[in-house]
Amino acid sequence: MMTMSEHTLYFKVDGLTLSGILHLPDQPPRALIVGVHGLMSDKNSPKQIALAKRLTSIKMAYLRFDHRGCGDSEGDFNEQTTMENRRSDLLAAIQAAQHMVGKTIPVGLFGSSLGGTICLTAAKQMNPFAMVTLAAPVQSRSIQLPTDSPESLKSEIVGRRLTFNIKEMIDNVHHILILHGSVDETVPAENADTIYRLSTQPKQKIVLENGDHRVSNPEHQQYFIETAARWFETCYQAQSR
Repeated sequence: MMTMSEHTLYFKVDGLTLSGILHLPDQPPRALIVGVHGLMSDKNSPKQIALAKRLTSIKMAYLRFDHRGCGDSEGDFNEQTTMENRRSDLLAAIQAAQHMVGKTIPVGLFGSSLGGTICLTAAKQMNPFAMVTLAAPVQSRSIQLPTDSPESLKSEIVGRRLTFNIKEMIDNVHHILILHGSVDETVPAENADTIYRLSTQPKQKIVLENGDHRVSNPEHQQYFIETAARWFETCYQAQSR
């Protein structure tokens, strides 16, 4: 049975030290998948940890990291959470992981909620071999923040820092698997329809029936993990031919 190892990874971006965990299979990895957490989450999301374990079982490395102001990373969440900063965090995380696994290794992306949005905006710059998004919003005005969100964040989501509409950035996205819960209370499922309509083949959209934003149904969680792993494997095999 294949085992994996975990390595703490620190890297710099805009003078801040960010923290990540790199999961490696017990053989040289064939590909690197970088996970991007949601707006108010961090790298210790159970979904990411489970996905990391599944992907290392098929000889793929997985990096999960904390954006600035989140988890173990430096920075001020309320002051430094912007679309541009999060995209910069992602690109720096990819470079840091490539220093460990090789700069020529194929890179794929997984993004949960706003993390999916960040992956979509970074795709043109880094051209991933495959991408999986889960409950990703296309426009900031479609987001319904939880009631316990900081008041400063509630004001910014409708203000300048976190106002976004990425429709014009999706037409270059390809090899994308789009998952969304049908009763998502935070990001309406219509966002998945938009991503699918605007992106390029190959692509697939899966709606989790009665699925919520957190994917709290254990059956949905397992389905997501297996389907995402299969997508990365299929896309890897296709680009390796």
